[in-house]
Amino acid sequence: MNHKKSIWQVVDSISEEIKQQFPEIHPVLLQLLWNRNLRTQEEIDLYLSPDWTRDIHAPTLFSQMNEAVQRIFYAFEHGETITIHGDYDADGVCGTALLLICLRDLCRALSFDEKLVTSYIPHREREGYGLSVETVEHLNTHENTKLIITVDCGISNKQAIDHAKIFGIETIICDHHSVPEEIPDQTIIIHPHIDSETYPNKFLCGTGVAFKLACSLYEDARKRGSKISEGFERWLLDLVAIATVTDVMPLLGENRLLEMYGLIVLNKTQRIGLKKLIDISGGTFGTLDTNSIGFQIGPRLNAAGRINHATEALDLLLAENETQATEFAMRLQETNKERQRQSSQMFDEAKVFLSTQPLTNLLIAVSDSWSPGLVGLVAGKLVNEHKRPVYVIGKSDDLYVGSGRTFGNFDVTSALQHVSEHLEKFGGHPQACGFSIRGEENLKRVVDSLQTFALEKIKQEDLIPHLDIEKELKLEEIDWSLFDSIERCRPFGQGNPEPIFCARELSLVSFSAVGNEGKHLKFSVRSPFGRILPAIAFGFGDHAQNFSIGQSIDLAFHVKVNEWNGNRELQLNVIDIFL
Repeated sequence: MNHKKSIWQVVDSISEEIKQQFPEIHPVLLQLLWNRNLRTQEEIDLYLSPDWTRDIHAPTLFSQMNEAVQRIFYAFEHGETITIHGDYDADGVCGTALLLICLRDLCRALSFDEKLVTSYIPHREREGYGLSVETVEHLNTHENTKLIITVDCGISNKQAIDHAKIFGIETIICDHHSVPEEIPDQTIIIHPHIDSETYPNKFLCGTGVAFKLACSLYEDARKRGSKISEGFERWLLDLVAIATVTDVMPLLGENRLLEMYGLIVLNKTQRIGLKKLIDISGGTFGTLDTNSIGFQIGPRLNAAGRINHATEALDLLLAENETQATEFAMRLQETNKERQRQSSQMFDEAKVFLSTQPLTNLLIAVSDSWSPGLVGLVAGKLVNEHKRPVYVIGKSDDLYVGSGRTFGNFDVTSALQHVSEHLEKFGGHPQACGFSIRGEENLKRVVDSLQTFALEKIKQEDLIPHLDIEKELKLEEIDWSLFDSIERCRPFGQGNPEPIFCARELSLVSFSAVGNEGKHLKFSVRSPFGRILPAIAFGFGDHAQNFSIGQSIDLAFHVKVNEWNGNRELQLNVIDIFL
């Protein structure tokens, strides 16, 4: 009986010639490096032994960085109000906090007025994504803003930025989202993807772009006589580490360096609000990693913008005393619980909705009762369940607000270009997007046009789940030397996944269903040469009824360590099973 959930694609093994070129590297580690397209000694050194001084890119490689720095100092010197306009997700909030901290540092160091630095994050449901004309008018009337710095947004907001010019408000864009056909002109743009940009790292998150601006600002402040120490800006890397993971940026090249150093800072963070949030979410300082960000920190920061207002998360990151920090962390914890409850209910309703629709290559679920703040989460869950791209659309007042998540190679943001005439606003990445639609007629046109577009672009073979296997192993190869080599590949994440291996023709030695209601499967396997290793398969408990001792089995797995009663042993954490 075949219980395999996906097609296993095993990468071709590297040649003996390649192994001889790098004899000092464990052969399995060398295979992992090769699978990540790391072929030269320089690329391998950057990956295995990153060095800040050697490997970080100078922020001034951004073509308009110097202009941005000079414009900000001009604002300080002339008493102009600067408003940092962020986004309501974890990337936007972390980037907003980072620039607020930086600009306030500069004010204190160079005797500028801190009150000149303000921030604005739109409400997800009432205002939607990005800088709007209405926000510009508010900042002009109520804040007397003369310089807007966008973080994690702005590149798609030409209309609002043009409107700001009417009031004499200039804009600096710090963004990384997909670049529309028409971008703001006569505007300072720090964005790795615009055609004229030569900055080497094209995969910075919004906070990463903001960090580059902060680095240049600190350096200029030092030239102006401030006593800000060299390297002081690295204490902002905890925020960069959080945003890089939550925005699913590839952890290779410079991003890997930022994440590695960022995790070091995160484990020592002095942000009292962040410390409280980590404590309340069950994190342990000294062991915080990308999983801690992805499953503990990130969801709680994101919950604020999804349920209430993202300023709750910003307040936490900027908290200055224990009482504030505890209050903000507890509030975010409760908000996250409410987010889980609501998104679970919406997910169940979306499944019912889709069960009444034809099963097409692209799934679109719509309901007037769904919260726009949660449609992205529901879309992600539906992608996992149906293995095809999904758009989920809710409603806020007279606007339909949607979010898309991809499967395979379908670009959910580019697809929106084909229906842009019916959209109020849209933006995002190839993997995820957000958009808004005004009126039922436009909604129907968008849904119909997207389905027609997907019919042409998505082939049936694109919808078959694939599991990328880094290397086929014999159980005899799985030892502590191999495990230590795999650990050198951390931090794991987008573009640098935790390696999945496979082993074939194993014999089942023992097995039992474990956990609540026997949901998981604990077993052990023997190789043809007699090596026995324990294994755990989470969510595979129902397989126990099809198992029998001595049965032949193929496994896809991570190599992990099981620690109990002071003992450590290697075990296989199973991803897929083939009987």
